[in-house]
Amino acid sequence: MKKLATAAIMLAGLAVPAGPATAAPGDYWVVGGDQAARRLIAFDPAVADWNSSAAVKWTWQPSVTPGGFTADEVSAFGLIADFKLRDRPAGGQSVVVAAGGTRGIATIVSYPGGVRQWAQILPGNLHAAELLPDGNIAIAASTGGWVRVYAASQGPDAGAYAEFELTDAHAALWDPAIRRLWVIGQDAVSGEPILTALAVEGTPAQPVLREDTQRRAALPTGGGHDVYAYAHDANKLWLSTGSAAYLYDKTTRTFDAAPGGANRGAVKSIGNQPSGQIVQTRADAAKVPAGACTRNNWCTDTVDFFSPAATRRRTGAAFYKARVWSPYYSVPDRPLRGTVWGRTRGASGAWEASAAEIDGNGGISDVAVAALPDGSLHVLTVVPGSGIWDRGRSAAGVWDEHAVKIDDNGDVSDVAVAALPDGSLHVQSVVPGAGVWDRTRNAAGVWAAASVKIDSNAAVRAVSAAGLPDGTLNVQTVVPGAGVWNRTRNAAGTWAAGSVKIDSSTNVTAISAAGLPDGTLQVQTVLRGAGVWNRTRNAAGTWAAAAAQVDANGSVTAVSGAALPDGTLQVQTVVPGSGVWNRGRNAAGAWDSGAVKIDGNGSVLAVSAAALRDGGLHLLTLPDLA
Repeated sequence: MKKLATAAIMLAGLAVPAGPATAAPGDYWVVGGDQAARRLIAFDPAVADWNSSAAVKWTWQPSVTPGGFTADEVSAFGLIADFKLRDRPAGGQSVVVAAGGTRGIATIVSYPGGVRQWAQILPGNLHAAELLPDGNIAIAASTGGWVRVYAASQGPDAGAYAEFELTDAHAALWDPAIRRLWVIGQDAVSGEPILTALAVEGTPAQPVLREDTQRRAALPTGGGHDVYAYAHDANKLWLSTGSAAYLYDKTTRTFDAAPGGANRGAVKSIGNQPSGQIVQTRADAAKVPAGACTRNNWCTDTVDFFSPAATRRRTGAAFYKARVWSPYYSVPDRPLRGTVWGRTRGASGAWEASAAEIDGNGGISDVAVAALPDGSLHVLTVVPGSGIWDRGRSAAGVWDEHAVKIDDNGDVSDVAVAALPDGSLHVQSVVPGAGVWDRTRNAAGVWAAASVKIDSNAAVRAVSAAGLPDGTLNVQTVVPGAGVWNRTRNAAGTWAAGSVKIDSSTNVTAISAAGLPDGTLQVQTVLRGAGVWNRTRNAAGTWAAAAAQVDANGSVTAVSGAALPDGTLQVQTVVPGSGVWNRGRNAAGAWDSGAVKIDGNGSVLAVSAAALRDGGLHLLTLPDLA
């Protein structure tokens, strides 16, 4: 990734929606896919002459040496259709590329070195590619009539894939705000031109694609072409069709004409810089008078800029698309954040008709709730950059006027809370790279002066906790790729010398726990692509030999568990795009035959529940604001 060293251009008074007036601090290079030269070329847009060496900042094309491609793969790289720069979660950056034709290639290469990390020669006229956060690659093929996700994370030649049928598929853009893959094309049955979003489920090795039909929108004009991030608002997308260019609002599902003169036909790519300047390619054949590129009816030798207007021409080039060379999927990428809502289920099992907002701070990333023996509730929220906040609700149902900050570590990523029979409250926090910490609030309501580190494993990513009737506290930690551990604190306040591994599953993505009145500990884990599992530790401290699957839905992303005074266990699960579901286990250990939907909000990020002393249940949800 490179930004210009120079200050970016002012907006010059033209109508551009809600963006900064100046660059912050500079605009990115612009990369063109030159089909004539069969290479990607990064240009400095501040240099007026793109034929000069001063303008060219980076180039790439596949090679046998040193690139690591086969001769056949090099030969398949010709009609460069799409390319994006992306950060990789494990560090470094990669470029994802699609080159079309009857026999094209999709590839992932290191950046800036350009060494092959994955590649496949594919038919179907590849039109778009996207690198997903798990390392897999999404590809759209226009004549193939499909969008596929290949399991590139599994190796440089991995061929397993999931497929979604989409006629004239032209675009693929990951959206981190809603965890969906935006695609554009035509409905395979009706032929209607559509923009829609796909949920990428299953596992990295065996992905599954499902359309999120709630996100589908009919295009106002036919010939859907490009979809790209709008650099100032995560709720908007750039897109183009055969005859127009638009800004699409994800919430209102409205298509507004692209501003500043950018609303034109035959637009093959569109995006914008941090400064607000729009970057676009349009086929020379559609211009009046026609442009210089006559190799085909989609190429151009010119990249056009709007707000302010400018052009940059590379003599002899045949650009199809030009991309703002930003590594972000979105604004930069907006982390998932939301507000907290609460809903109660009475002792009879009837849920309140609707949820009520408990905390309107839209910057919350995680939530946890616990009920004390006196009937009061405590809600813990994580606000990245700020810390952990606590808000109480009395046994009479009255909320404290304000939340109180109990931890000012802005790096906390995950929180859990458990109440003990002595009236104390224990809050566990995960600090990436630093381990797990525990902070206590005594029965008198006084917080300890500082947190205590209870796990020094820097790789822990998720935590849960449960208090048992004997006064012991059990804390579970998830280490991605390694499993789940449990550590115990006895009633006297002494922590066990170490943690015990209770689950060797390597694909645990979420965890919760509950302590039943009979002294058993119930731990729920979400396994990516494999649903929800429950493992029991009896009152004597012996763990069951294996976990039992309690929900086979591989799309579940979050879980919570709560133990009621009657000995029943209630487990809540989040299914993105669908909502929140609840399943019960009676005191004899038998699970309900199925789960019941209790919240239809498909944007919920996190869930937590606490049992009330009257036999009721209080459920908290954290819906994403996007």
